[in-house]
Amino acid sequence: MKSMGNWTWRASCAVAAGLALLLAACGGGTEQITPFEPTRYLVFGDEMSVLTRPGPNGLKYTVNAVDSDGAATCNTNTSSQPSRLWTQVVANAFGFVFEECNPSALTPNGYIYAKPGAMSADFVTQLATARAVHGSVGCNDLMSVLIGTNDVIDLFETQYLANPTSSTAEAVTNELSARGARLGRAITELTANNGSNILVSTIPLINQTPYGLLQDALHPGKNVQSVLNEFSTAFNTALRVNIPNDGSRWGLVELDALINAAVRNPGDFGITNWTVGVCAVDLPNCNNVAADLVTGGNALTWLWASDRWIGWEAHANLGSFARQRAQGNPFGCG
Repeated sequence: MKSMGNWTWRASCAVAAGLALLLAACGGGTEQITPFEPTRYLVFGDEMSVLTRPGPNGLKYTVNAVDSDGAATCNTNTSSQPSRLWTQVVANAFGFVFEECNPSALTPNGYIYAKPGAMSADFVTQLATARAVHGSVGCNDLMSVLIGTNDVIDLFETQYLANPTSSTAEAVTNELSARGARLGRAITELTANNGSNILVSTIPLINQTPYGLLQDALHPGKNVQSVLNEFSTAFNTALRVNIPNDGSRWGLVELDALINAAVRNPGDFGITNWTVGVCAVDLPNCNNVAADLVTGGNALTWLWASDRWIGWEAHANLGSFARQRAQGNPFGCG
């Protein structure tokens, strides 16, 4: 994983204090004695983990890198186009190849079950689909889960905006806490019963997304910033507390803390815009060409690809943290 400007080094330093829970939840001072060598990588979640089918150059719900002819490519990782998804950063560390991004026609050993529009309850369905294809999953497998953004946005739009009262906000908060808890328990059950090794990411604080900022402007007096922060935090907190705090079978990465640090100190991370999505066209059809980007947009230095989905820098750093967890936690069959 390369360093993009000063983002990776400074992010690791600046976010360290905010990620104290991450370090504790991932096993504290424990580390691998025998290197973890998984044989498969199974990816679950929403748009942030999707490569579209068919391959071999699947599109992404961020900015797609382009080749010299201006055509979208899926695995570019250069100084000017560090475009791998966070899951691709993890996959690359272990030599995994996804069918959706396989221009060299290698034998795939990474499998994407993440789907656009997925909500937290869909993790169970995605897992069932994976089991139907692969049979049992266990200690030789690596998995990742990032899901929940669509839950927050859906309940905000369908319930809170329909009746923006404190009682509605409380009801939505309680529902999102319940959803986060169910997801955490499903992950815990999987690690306990199958000895699986799972990377789990929190979701961004939706009030800090361009979507959240726009909704606040569109609905003055409806406490949008506060409730979106409350909704996102409720989901993330319930997810965390319902997963065992031992790090032997799961590794936590905190996208919410990473984004929060970048929003609060963008200059420290080489970020020039953290309030607007860089894409002028709908994802996943946004390529790194002027026609697809907003005027003055720069995919390398803008935090967000769209109003809710992260851009290159955030993917690269989330992937770097996740890779460290997979390589540093005592994963495996011990």
